[in-house]
Amino acid sequence: MALAQTQYFYTVELNALEEQLSHSMDRVVRLHEKAMKRQDLTAAAQANQLQRGINLVQHRIARLN
Repeated sequence: MALAQTQYFYTVELNALEEQLSHSMDRVVRLHEKAMKRQDLTAAAQANQLQRGINLVQHRIARLN
């Protein structure tokens, strides 16, 4: 029973983390678009860095499933 509970909470937390990262990625994409419209290359580069970091974490989480 304890193993089943642990697996359940692991799955729930993993799903919650994936959802939060997805929402964060959406916000970063919007930030990048706004930066490009303003021709703010520094902000666009920072948004790209965030996108790469979030992508990396999402891929690592996918491997945990």
